[in-house]
Amino acid sequence: MPAGGREPVARWLMAAAVVAWLYREYKPFWLLPPRGSHVRLHFVPAVVVSCVGVALVPWLPASSCAETFHVSSDGDDTAAGTSAAPFRTVQRGAEAARPGDTVLVAEGIYRERVAPPRGGSEGKPIVFRSAERHKAVIKGSDEWVPKWGRHTDAIWSAAVDPAMFTDDGHVDGANPFEIPLASTPWGREGRPEYERHLRKERAGNPKADKDLVYSLGQVFIDGDQLLQVPFREEMEKQSGTWWYDRTAREMFVHGAAGGPTGRLVEITTRRRIFAPHERGLGHIEIDGFMFEHCGNQYPTDFWMQEKPQFQQAGAVGTRSGHHWHIHHNVIRLANGVGLDLGLEGSPAADLETGGHKRPGSAGRHAVEDNWILDNGAAGTAGYMVDRVVLVRNVIMGNNALRFSGQKRWESGGLKLHRPNQSRIERNYIAGNHGQWGIWLDQGPGKETQVVGNVIIGHGVGIDFEVGGPVSGKQALIANNVLIDNTVGISFRECGGTDIVHNLILGAKKAAIECTMNVKRTDSWTAENIGVMNNILVVSSGTAAVIDITPPDFTRSAGRRFDGNLYGAAPKEPRFAVRGRDRAAFAEWQRFWKESNGGQADDSTSHALARISYDYSPDTRELFLRLPANATLPQCRPDPRVATDFFGQPFPAGEVAPPGPFAGLQPGENRFTLWADPLPHPAGK
Repeated sequence: MPAGGREPVARWLMAAAVVAWLYREYKPFWLLPPRGSHVRLHFVPAVVVSCVGVALVPWLPASSCAETFHVSSDGDDTAAGTSAAPFRTVQRGAEAARPGDTVLVAEGIYRERVAPPRGGSEGKPIVFRSAERHKAVIKGSDEWVPKWGRHTDAIWSAAVDPAMFTDDGHVDGANPFEIPLASTPWGREGRPEYERHLRKERAGNPKADKDLVYSLGQVFIDGDQLLQVPFREEMEKQSGTWWYDRTAREMFVHGAAGGPTGRLVEITTRRRIFAPHERGLGHIEIDGFMFEHCGNQYPTDFWMQEKPQFQQAGAVGTRSGHHWHIHHNVIRLANGVGLDLGLEGSPAADLETGGHKRPGSAGRHAVEDNWILDNGAAGTAGYMVDRVVLVRNVIMGNNALRFSGQKRWESGGLKLHRPNQSRIERNYIAGNHGQWGIWLDQGPGKETQVVGNVIIGHGVGIDFEVGGPVSGKQALIANNVLIDNTVGISFRECGGTDIVHNLILGAKKAAIECTMNVKRTDSWTAENIGVMNNILVVSSGTAAVIDITPPDFTRSAGRRFDGNLYGAAPKEPRFAVRGRDRAAFAEWQRFWKESNGGQADDSTSHALARISYDYSPDTRELFLRLPANATLPQCRPDPRVATDFFGQPFPAGEVAPPGPFAGLQPGENRFTLWADPLPHPAGK
């Protein structure tokens, strides 16, 4: 017999020997108690005998021992966790699960924090799965049925029982209504900014209102979120609001006439929804849930050791873990960040009690096909996260609390810090309330790829800040479509990036902008920026197509341009080099020919007026119109970008069109940018 055929036979012979031994010693399918004991006899199913055999013969396939624990909203946590006798809470399933096991959750509402006590292992993740996609809803809120007192027909109040708040692992307490927000939202300046002034910290404001305080709490009536206001008189004037009296621990709501009695009132009672207490757990899979309502903090100064309570803490959070697979979930309506993926903050501190040591690295997560929506701060956060993959996610409506200004930097759609060797691909990122679509702080990281994303309606579409190139490890920004952002792609004290085959439409200030504060003390460089084979179209007015520092400016060596199509009349002064007057296209080309010695000097690019577009958020269709007689630049494809936005191959040689569409032609072009449904039909 060939050697390859003997090993399986040997395994099964050994398994048979184990079963035979069990039969001889204990009789068929019975485990007898020790002699003289008073323990009852227990029937042991054949599958258990099989698993015992696997345990004694460790090279047999371990998957035969994997279990599925069932959870139902009408279950019982003292039950066996079977389909016939399910657990009541997801947490009970988490406590029972071991590597390779699945916690299968039936349709229903589960009001709890899920904190897995352990992770899985390579090839054997612990899986948490909604039995029917998005029908298992895990909430950080509880129904609230107090004894209401009437003030007017629309204003009512009730005492809040402190016993409702049981998620007590955080260093700053369990009750979100008693914990102030770290920074003031809604463009206002309040106590956090005033106290920073007293401590002589950055972003302090001596004119801020020291009595203006927002909390982490949330109130929902019949599913609609009420607006928190910091003063009673504001609540009395505005319907759809709530105010919490911290001294009396009394909640006031101003709603519809008749008051809240008999309606579904929910208030946030938990600081997280799904996040371990232990740090560094790995190989956890979360599939198909809806997560909503969470009293989490805004992560101001999250990196500071003396402020552990402000560390990054998403409604769903990996707690500095590794190898999580988070897919097909809805994460929405958190007070702070929706999903955190990185190292949280300082290695010498923890936002939870218990002295949980932070690991030295985090990442290797896969985040796929989620909807991350309407969270108060950023949709995602990931501090120093490596090798993370974010693919096909819809990220919309975040920064719902409209944070803006100093110390409100963890806002917008997708934010990561220095995501080395990560991939951000084919996400739909739109309408994250005036801030950033994608923000890669402390640089893009080495070999990171941002490819094929649709980014619509932000202050900055893609932002790179305070980083720099790693030799031979350029980040790649390719095949993205950016529409109606104030700035398409921004570099702030940052470089190390190639911008290839992108489409930027309707930028109000600049399609590509490189700014620099030479007094900034962080370690950074803005060297090595390449802009190749793109289509860049700005709105009318004073917007620049490109605004960039020259190669002889501080830390700015390495500027490369070619194969671009610029949506500007050739004689319009739409090109800006720091320290020089705005230039028309021919003068811009002369400057780069002199600066770059005739190499990558934009000589093959074209400037073309009368490029127009229309985009429908309802259908996700883009109409891109070029003049019928337009001559397009003949681009040399980048070998890293073999296919276009739709996965179609670019032509070989120097014949590829600019932009992300291999089929681009003069005249009208029609492209469907996103085929799947969106949560907000209007894209707003």
